[in-house]
Amino acid sequence: MKNSMDMEKIYDEHAVRLYNMSLRILGDSCEAEEVMHDSLLQYYGMKDRSGIVDLRKWLSSVCIRKSIDRLRQKKKFKDFLDDYEDPALDDTTGEDINPDVENIRKALSSLPDNYRMILSLHLFEGYDYEEITQITGIKAVTVRTLYIRGRRKLAEILKQRQWTD
Repeated sequence: MKNSMDMEKIYDEHAVRLYNMSLRILGDSCEAEEVMHDSLLQYYGMKDRSGIVDLRKWLSSVCIRKSIDRLRQKKKFKDFLDDYEDPALDDTTGEDINPDVENIRKALSSLPDNYRMILSLHLFEGYDYEEITQITGIKAVTVRTLYIRGRRKLAEILKQRQWTD
């Protein structure tokens, strides 16, 4: 009975955060819920949990990796720009845009998977480029390029919505 109570407590403490993390990467609520559950089930199924120092960090890492794996399995994620670095890329976006949270969420969900994943990991989860490289296995130069292009694309979408709303 005590083990069941511990599971409920862990679920209550981490489920919403894991779901939101996965949702930002996948852009699909059903898939995000499955990944969240898979992440928690992986923890529950472990026989030896003594190696886990920080449960929050461990679950986040598992959830992010499972979300990325889900993208790859569905063949939505394309590893384009492997060796491409465009020196002409600058880091400018529409600085004058001031959209509300709902518009940002909608715009982010409309981005291609690769942009959405990199932007979510960097902006919302706080990972730097090197950490994103380690998590995803994508080259650092490609991560930076995807981030810059994704941010630019997000700004374009927000700018368009500003004029159409």
